[in-house]
Amino acid sequence: MSYSNLPEDLRLGFDNYPLDVIVLSDTSEDEVREMFLRLQNGTTLKAQEKRNAMSGKMRAFIKDLSQHPFFSRCGFTNSRFTFDLVAAQMTAIELNGGPCHVRNSNLNAMYEEQADFDSAGPKARKIRRVLEYLAQVFTEKTPELERYSVISLYALVSHCMEKYVIQGRQDSLREWFIKFESARAAQEQLPDEQRDSELLAYKERTSHSTDAQDSIQWRHDFLLRNFFEAVPDIELKDEQRLFSHEQRLAIFRRDGGKCLLRLKCDGVKCEWDAWEADHIVAWSQGGKTTVANGQVACPACNSAKGANS
Repeated sequence: MSYSNLPEDLRLGFDNYPLDVIVLSDTSEDEVREMFLRLQNGTTLKAQEKRNAMSGKMRAFIKDLSQHPFFSRCGFTNSRFTFDLVAAQMTAIELNGGPCHVRNSNLNAMYEEQADFDSAGPKARKIRRVLEYLAQVFTEKTPELERYSVISLYALVSHCMEKYVIQGRQDSLREWFIKFESARAAQEQLPDEQRDSELLAYKERTSHSTDAQDSIQWRHDFLLRNFFEAVPDIELKDEQRLFSHEQRLAIFRRDGGKCLLRLKCDGVKCEWDAWEADHIVAWSQGGKTTVANGQVACPACNSAKGANS
């Protein structure tokens, strides 16, 4: 019923109900959030909704991540800050250097311990690179992207970025994932005795204790092996990423100390203690750390290339 349809005594009850209103003036955002948390304790708010009210730079970083276009292409919605939850779990995995517990208690601790998190630091940049890569893999709405599979895909791409040449392999990753999910769905139609034992184990770990470290680690190892079986021609990166002193000296003398990258200069001559040895073919794309694949780059040009690579 609407208000106008209510009996007069009930309408009078609404009209006369006293409401206490407190106005906070000259109050910082952090104080407002703390007040919100205090008022909501004991209610049915979900853990991520409470974390969203925490103060600190980690909360702001996670909130920014949750706006990334990749999340809009997932098969789940942002109901009650689900995107924030997944972004927080991705961040926890990256900070740990691999699969770890991503339960609410662990995320709460991360928000508190990383209150001064550097959103421009190397870990933050890596997280954004992985999300950008996933956005290039999945360019449209993909119903197969469930919450647990997104976490596993994040761990897989983060791992491969460090050790393998995966630039340009976005289509291969997408095709493998869709085929994997299709095969897994087909298993559901088979009698138990005919189902693949490993896919049964995978399903178990996506149904129970999905946020536990051992479950995430098992899924990570299984998906990595499955991916490399399906796409066997992915190359390892050169184990040596940084040029040695001898290589740097050879590159500097060969190029006459002049910047050959020329993104921000016209070939400025660099001093020995103010230049960078740049990979002509980027290391992330399989470029070798050899003198032949190196060139002098001034700091400004090297930074400009790094920002766009």
